[in-house]
Amino acid sequence: MLVLGINKILKWCQITNGDRTYTCPTKYINGELFFRFKNEWHKGAEFVSNHAEELVEEGGKIFSQSFKH
Repeated sequence: MLVLGINKILKWCQITNGDRTYTCPTKYINGELFFRFKNEWHKGAEFVSNHAEELVEEGGKIFSQSFKH
């Protein structure tokens, strides 16, 4: 399983598992990103790709940046 991208605005991430791609809801617990896949919450940092991007909004501007652990 590998996290490909994170949308912090809509609170979901895109993961790949085998040959399939999934969109999973996310939440932060104690400042750490978790995503729900097959009814289980997983720590995002354990599965994030080195090339993962995150979509964020700051100061009314929306932009994409490399994921920061």
